Amino acid sequence: MADPSEADLAQATVAVATLLEGMRLSAHLYAVEPREGQWAVIVECATGSGWQRVELRAGPELLAAIGGDAAARAALHAQWRAHLDDCRYD
Repeated sequence: MADPSEADLAQATVAVATLLEGMRLSAHLYAVEPREGQWAVIVECATGSGWQRVELRAGPELLAAIGGDAAARAALHAQWRAHLDDCRYD
C-alpha cells in the first residue's frame, strides 16, 4: 500500500466501523492508522472483567470488504473474531 490519502483513511475507517458493527461487539472503541504498508486497527472492547486492547492488521482486503466483497468480509470477520474472542458480544 502506497502512502494512503486522507480519503483512503476515511474509507478504511468506515470499513472498520461497518465490520465491527457487523460483529455485534457490546462496547468498543477503535482507531485506524496506516502502518507498514497495511492498516493497523486498534480495538478496545469490553470483556467480562474490564477492557482489553487488541491491534489487528488488514491490507487491501479491508476496502474490498466494504466494497461488497463477501469473501474478504468473511475472512476479516473470522480473523478478527479470533483476536477479539474475550470481548463481550450482544
